[in-house]
Amino acid sequence: MAKKKQKIPEKKSGIQTIHIILALLVISALAIYFLNSGEKSTEKLPAGDYSKLSKPADITPSKVKIMEFMKFDCSHCYDLHKEMPQLLKKYGDKVEIKYISIVFPKQSTKSIEAYTIAEQMGKGEEMRDALFKAKFEQGMEVMESNIALETVAASIGLGTEFNQKLESGAAKNAANENLNLMKEYNVEGTPTVIVNGNLMVVPTVTNLDTVIGSLLSEQ
Repeated sequence: MAKKKQKIPEKKSGIQTIHIILALLVISALAIYFLNSGEKSTEKLPAGDYSKLSKPADITPSKVKIMEFMKFDCSHCYDLHKEMPQLLKKYGDKVEIKYISIVFPKQSTKSIEAYTIAEQMGKGEEMRDALFKAKFEQGMEVMESNIALETVAASIGLGTEFNQKLESGAAKNAANENLNLMKEYNVEGTPTVIVNGNLMVVPTVTNLDTVIGSLLSEQ
């Protein structure tokens, strides 16, 4: 009888499986790439003058969030302070603003502490206005003098409790948190205005109006 020829096991099926897996991986990678590319190409940026930061956007529907880094001896901050109410009145609760008092390296943090304590005591807006006026209308030393800061606080109804907190350094940690946030956003001048967490906006009321209006119209 003729011997049956032995069949050599085929390795093609294993190789084909590997090729299929590789093809699927390539297809998946391409799909992710084109999906991300599509998202970037359709991203809408507002009108106005600003630079986009490499930070995630902080977006809430029908609202624009603003962070303003300010110093109480900064004349440009005072100018913006006087003009900002008209902008906030225009947009009402569609704009949420947080004022972050800062100082530059080697400067006393007493002005930050004083403003922070006043905020904690429910008098932030009044204290902000009073500190700017004390500096630019009365020529007071509000950046490091406890006496001056306590005098300003007294003018808006803050007394013994405020003084004790200021003198004990109760808000020192909060002041340092402001300075850390300043470093995080690479703030080198004041006022610096950040919109929705990732747009550093040219700090004029006209430009802010343009940026805010454009962002709200896109939502």
